[in-house]
Amino acid sequence: MALLPISSQPRQVDECIYCGASEVDLSREHAVPYGLNGPWTLLRASCQACADVTHRFERDALKGLFPAIRAVLAFQTRRPRDRSKTLPLVIENHGQQREIRLALEDYPLYLPSPVWLEPGVIAQRPVDGPIAFRLEFRHLAGPSFESVANRFQPCDFVGARVSFAPQEFARMIAKVAFCAAVHAIGLAPIRQSPIRAIILGHDPAVAHWVGAWSGPEMNVQGGLHAIQIRTVGAQIHVVVRLFAQFKAPEYHVVLGEADRDFVNSNAWPWRGEP
Repeated sequence: MALLPISSQPRQVDECIYCGASEVDLSREHAVPYGLNGPWTLLRASCQACADVTHRFERDALKGLFPAIRAVLAFQTRRPRDRSKTLPLVIENHGQQREIRLALEDYPLYLPSPVWLEPGVIAQRPVDGPIAFRLEFRHLAGPSFESVANRFQPCDFVGARVSFAPQEFARMIAKVAFCAAVHAIGLAPIRQSPIRAIILGHDPAVAHWVGAWSGPEMNVQGGLHAIQIRTVGAQIHVVVRLFAQFKAPEYHVVLGEADRDFVNSNAWPWRGEP
């Protein structure tokens, strides 16, 4: 299994990487969403219709899973004036819930990470298998939930609301992986990848191609996010680690077989590898 690094320099595509449109206005595409400080950018890579699709599931993740991370760690935003200086917490006592708001510096910052099974194509599960997930939480900064609970006694529970669709989060991971592969090797060898239909919502079998990485840790280098593109023969695999510096889980996206003519050409970066 060979490895290919991803350059930090933008790459121009001049074609929608999702639907193939070229005679239309094309916008830039961030592999990791802009709102998560994504460092890899494709230029002229997404038509408006496809951008609307990807923005919807990215917005679901950013608003449902990562609002506290983005606020407390001051991630980039296109609307800095709208950024709140407080964040909500839920306090429950004897079954009664109420919401409080804490200043960012006093907020218990936890990173929620969805975790699920390895891709169905790897585990040889049925194509239409569901996403069976759990959430892991890592304490990053500020007080713990327990210390906040002690501060607001009497209470039985303190926590933050998390609301997201697992299927949409998995599509976002698929999009991150596909964009990273386009950035590294171009669109030509993966134009027929089944992951394009997953990203656009044309194929609901996202768990067949996207899941947890079950091998040895791959993305161990520094930096907020990390991605590795690997091959087994002509099959392309991408290992994605959002929030790598916080030791978050790694995700495995199978892009499928690369174009055979491209694999047999001098442009194939793994030429000569087993």
